[in-house]
Amino acid sequence: MTKTIDKAQRTTAIPNDERLRQLKQLFPECITEGEVDPEKLNNLLFCESGENRDKNVNEIDKNESYRFTWAGKRTAIRLLNMPTEATLKPCRDDSLHFDTAQNLFIEGDNLEVLKLLYKPYFGRIKAIYIDPPYNTGNDFVYPDNYAKPLDTYLQVSGQMDTEGNLQTSNPETSGRYHSTWLSMMYPRLFLARQLLTDDGIIFVSIDDHEVHNLRLLMNEVFGEENFMQQLIWQRNSGGGNNMKHIATNHEYILMYARSQEAIGKMRRPLTEDEQADYKEKDEHYATLGPYKTFRLEAPLRHQRETRRYEIECPDGSKILRYWAWSESRFLRWRAENKIIFKQNQKGEWHVAYKHYLNSSTRVLRSLLTDMEQTSHGTAQLRELFERDDVFIFDFPKPVGLIKRLLQFSTTPDSIVLDFFAGSCTTAQAVTELNREDNGNRQFIMVQLPERTPDKSGARNAGFETIAEIGKERTRRVCEKVGTGFRVFKLAESNYQTESDVQTDNPQTYIRQLEETLDPLREGWRTEDVLYEIALKEGYPLDSTIAPVEGLATNTVFHITAPDGTQACHVCLDGELTETDIECLRLSKDSVFICRDVALDDTLAANLALQCYLKTI
Repeated sequence: MTKTIDKAQRTTAIPNDERLRQLKQLFPECITEGEVDPEKLNNLLFCESGENRDKNVNEIDKNESYRFTWAGKRTAIRLLNMPTEATLKPCRDDSLHFDTAQNLFIEGDNLEVLKLLYKPYFGRIKAIYIDPPYNTGNDFVYPDNYAKPLDTYLQVSGQMDTEGNLQTSNPETSGRYHSTWLSMMYPRLFLARQLLTDDGIIFVSIDDHEVHNLRLLMNEVFGEENFMQQLIWQRNSGGGNNMKHIATNHEYILMYARSQEAIGKMRRPLTEDEQADYKEKDEHYATLGPYKTFRLEAPLRHQRETRRYEIECPDGSKILRYWAWSESRFLRWRAENKIIFKQNQKGEWHVAYKHYLNSSTRVLRSLLTDMEQTSHGTAQLRELFERDDVFIFDFPKPVGLIKRLLQFSTTPDSIVLDFFAGSCTTAQAVTELNREDNGNRQFIMVQLPERTPDKSGARNAGFETIAEIGKERTRRVCEKVGTGFRVFKLAESNYQTESDVQTDNPQTYIRQLEETLDPLREGWRTEDVLYEIALKEGYPLDSTIAPVEGLATNTVFHITAPDGTQACHVCLDGELTETDIECLRLSKDSVFICRDVALDDTLAANLALQCYLKTI
């Protein structure tokens, strides 16, 4: 019996394919010739669901239904669903402790990078923080190219020559000022949602230029029901002259959940300083730990008639006041010996309740007025780079702000993503938070190698691109605590593509076709190909890649995912020997990937019966 031999993945997965597969399983009656029939699906959902069962779909005027759209939306959707042939190339020289590091810094266009991360990191990211361009008219807007997105990146990053000028800003004189920005954000946010865990949360910094459009866009991508809060962060306390009429001292951070599972989980444990306030012991509830007391009297702004009642004190006197709790709750806690009566020097009674350490957490508040501000972010960067004479990066977010968000949204073993990484404040926040709570959070930073302005402080300090600033900051932060990070750069695939075989000369065409029988490009490097195979087969970038010991002729590598759920063998030799293959002890559950040119018909047939064989 001959088994089919699959090909290793050469492009990324298409995000909508999995959703369409699930849709076909849920509604098989809406499938016509293998495709979803929108009209059948609409009729089924509308006419057969609950209160709408008896309504006539024709009564609905589709033209009057609420929708959010903009010029170029369809192109943005096509760009989202266009797989990429690119790869991520490991860069050991830029990395720190590459072989043991879990953290990642990826240099490249974040849309292409997100597509590459889609399969290996689907549903694995606990928290995402991004600080995208605010669309002020002068900031960088990613020049997405529907036809050849990788070529655009190679041009922007100086890896490919181009004629003409690339757009790097979105001036307000543009007829599609908001639309261009929305088309840039939509596919990136869509992919970001797919990467989040079911209880994952995304934070997006923004200001007044696009906050209204961003919220509508995120309602569409994440679902209006998964909106959590629009935080207001006080970015400075000075007067400022940045607006025509009113000085603006704040920005916004939009919070959305991946699903309802995250709602209500935004709490963090107390810090050591906060825990120090819990000093009193309670023999009745020793398992709850020490406690501190809080006054039960309601503040003026929270006084309600339904919570105005008398409380009898230990000496028999009574107090009539507005209280923070209902009377029934007070009586229950008093019966459980969790109420304290205190008398001041004047003999006046005050009522307090016990608050136990082991049941204490903090919630995030919508007004972030007690946080570090932009000036702190600038000072932190200057201190880290030991440069007080220049501004390395304009308006970096302060570490304390990102750290506060991560305290409420992550656990000690979470993965945190920032795909508009800038100077990599998020990497520093993750690292410091790990040091404070002994966590093992992993960060993934993604930054385009956008050129720093000529004669800027960054350029004068030797930084040609923003990505270089981010890498240097990450390196300095990791060196302080003895950790590391792996650097990858977006690059052309190691595989030859159809576009490589283009000529009008028949003889040349035939020769090029013969050369493409082996799909690897001329000059390929083993490590580059191994990581491309791993990435497109769904292995995270911190997977272990190690050579198999004890083979006589062939070099075979074993790729293992960090959690041990995936593993495969890869051989890139031009010829395979049966004795070395036997040494691998492959089973039907084993995955073996090799070059097509290394197999003859007999060996291919035998291997396909022994294991799951894939070829490149």
